[in-house]
Amino acid sequence: MSPSRFLRLPAILLAGCLIALPAMAKNTATSLFNAYPDASLKRSSLIQYENFTFPATGDQPSLAVVGDLSRHSWEIKSVSSLKVYENYRKAAETAGFKVVFSCEQDNCQEPDSVGGKLAIAESVYNHYRSPYYLLTQKEEAQGKVYAAWFIGSYNDSVAVQQVVVSEVALQNDLINMNSDYFKEGSAAQRPQETANAKELEKDHPLIARYPGAKLETHSLVDHERFTFLPAPKDTAQAEIATEGDLARHVYKIANTSSLKAFENYQQALKTADFTILSSCALAQCGSESEVRALGARASLNNNAYNYYRNPYYLLAKKDIAGSEVFISVFVGAYQSDALVQQNIVRTKALETDLVTINADTLKQQLDADGKALIYGIYFDTGKADIKEESLETLKVIGELLSKNPDLLLYVVGHTDDTGSGSLNQTLSKNRAAAVVKALVDDQKIAASRLQAEGVGPYAPVSNNTTEAGKKLNRRVELVKRLQ
Repeated sequence: MSPSRFLRLPAILLAGCLIALPAMAKNTATSLFNAYPDASLKRSSLIQYENFTFPATGDQPSLAVVGDLSRHSWEIKSVSSLKVYENYRKAAETAGFKVVFSCEQDNCQEPDSVGGKLAIAESVYNHYRSPYYLLTQKEEAQGKVYAAWFIGSYNDSVAVQQVVVSEVALQNDLINMNSDYFKEGSAAQRPQETANAKELEKDHPLIARYPGAKLETHSLVDHERFTFLPAPKDTAQAEIATEGDLARHVYKIANTSSLKAFENYQQALKTADFTILSSCALAQCGSESEVRALGARASLNNNAYNYYRNPYYLLAKKDIAGSEVFISVFVGAYQSDALVQQNIVRTKALETDLVTINADTLKQQLDADGKALIYGIYFDTGKADIKEESLETLKVIGELLSKNPDLLLYVVGHTDDTGSGSLNQTLSKNRAAAVVKALVDDQKIAASRLQAEGVGPYAPVSNNTTEAGKKLNRRVELVKRLQ
């Protein structure tokens, strides 16, 4: 039987130009080498730009490479592992591959372990008997091509574990950022079309999805709190509590390594002038339990499931006028797919004037919670003088007190945590006193019904790390007083 029968495109290979393997569906990945006649395909996968380590055995050290990874598992009936091995060896030699290492039968040490490291299933089960292991290499214009086989038998069948890695340059320009996103009125534009228009509307306007990625689930929330995590072993970066428009997306990318997906996200963010605050890769992301926890916190589903393998993570930030944009990306792999957990927050001040307050709603809040938060009283920075635009809110508080003559109140001032705590406490009490004076002088409320207090930054309702959070902390509270 001619050896060329076992090699696809032999003329192209012998000419020194290897065609890159295309991305195919699961279990139909294209093989550089044809299957042995009548072989039954059990599993196959193609992963673009993946790390792979050919196992050590005997005096042969392990060999770590990166490139487009093609893997196949076949089973063949009524043939010896020797015959199958000799045919693959001859096919490789005919194609110009040089032997890096080979072992036969009893010379192959720990065959079940070696075979398992080549097998997609991570085990050859009983097919480790009469073993053969062959690792070959060929120089091509774009880089080296490695082809390896582990061949073992069990009863009347032979199993073949084939791995081919083609070195390729990393393509890290696949994700586009919308350069107009930060311009006023242009956030609705998408950076590139990678799916139909209806599907595109689900993406975030800042960043395009990876080409060919499938959107698994997503969530868009107008003004939400979200805490971004640093990489598990990053002790220099603390958690970041944010408030703003929150967008969460989960994408699955077929036949692509978590490495390639991550590198494209990282390059896109660097190109858009984001600052990488924290990141990790593979073992740097911690133990399996730490990685699972990180993936769960990053996931919209609160669980990354199987996609915690080969993990990569980054947290990045960009400052713009009046707000900040935070983005985290957790990428994990399972079999031949990568899963991306993408979270984006654009911080902004909370709109607190969407619901108009009146005396009745304030009374309901006081009865239910014992207090009511007031955001419609305004002061200049560092001062206790009430601004004119606060008049309507003061009128509503005056109406509340007039309609409920037995109601007694503490008027409590609050500040954010900018500056000295003691000075802020004094400022907050002075502001509360100014509110009491305005209610007494202008709304004709008896001074005995009101008591001014200030707690400065010591009772926040939000974080003090963003402008949106600080704005929520700068407030006046009406607290029901018993006497």
